[in-house]
Amino acid sequence: MTGYALKLLVVAAGVLGLAWGHTLHLGRTCPDILPFPNLSVDKIVGEWFVLHKFDTDNTCLMWNLTKGELPDTLQVTETRQLSFLDTLGVDHTHAVTARLDINNPEVPARMRIRWPTSLTGKADFTVFDTDYTSYMAVFECDRAGLLHRRSVTILSRQRNIDDMFVARVKRLLETADVRHSALNTINHDLCRKTGNHNWHVDGDLFGLLPGVDEAEVRRRVSQGVKEYDVSQLEIVSEGVEPEGKSFRGSIIAHQPPSSNREV
Repeated sequence: MTGYALKLLVVAAGVLGLAWGHTLHLGRTCPDILPFPNLSVDKIVGEWFVLHKFDTDNTCLMWNLTKGELPDTLQVTETRQLSFLDTLGVDHTHAVTARLDINNPEVPARMRIRWPTSLTGKADFTVFDTDYTSYMAVFECDRAGLLHRRSVTILSRQRNIDDMFVARVKRLLETADVRHSALNTINHDLCRKTGNHNWHVDGDLFGLLPGVDEAEVRRRVSQGVKEYDVSQLEIVSEGVEPEGKSFRGSIIAHQPPSSNREV
């Protein structure tokens, strides 16, 4: 496999990996989850193991939080092994670095983040529970069109976490009316520090594509969007499901006749 082909796989896996880490919901209004009171930003810096996260099958997720170069900012670097590339037998590691902005220093637990792999811009990033030394819980929400996406991440300073902390986080989510059935456990077995291929994205993801900037990628994606099968897209209803019916389902994009498709 050529180096350029690997880069294309990284782009695809990076975008899909981020998308799979969320649940999609109707409406632009994000749940009002309460921020952790009087958060001490200095105490949350350092390395964290991501042990539970919404709707993801990637492995070995870790966050490293550091102080940013600008006032009232942090940096978060997420390292992971992409399950898609693991399946293909690619010995790799993947990392992305994003900036966290603390817009209101009086409520430091409410931040804003822009992941390099995001096509929807900045997202809300709320630390809603932590004891600093054992665990931390983060709620993310971003908006796109008439939809919004949610993600919950439960982190630990160690490779494991006490069940009582997970139960506490779930209770807080239930209080905020945020469903947590999409929480997946992250596997940290057989994690590697480095691989034969190591990618680190700390700017726009599309810097991995020579000669292609973000505007061009957006144009290309929107140009062919009707031809994509988005059958894996799942929208979660906010209402109560009638007996025997479910609002969880798929949206299928009808492909145009083959004679009208571009080659």
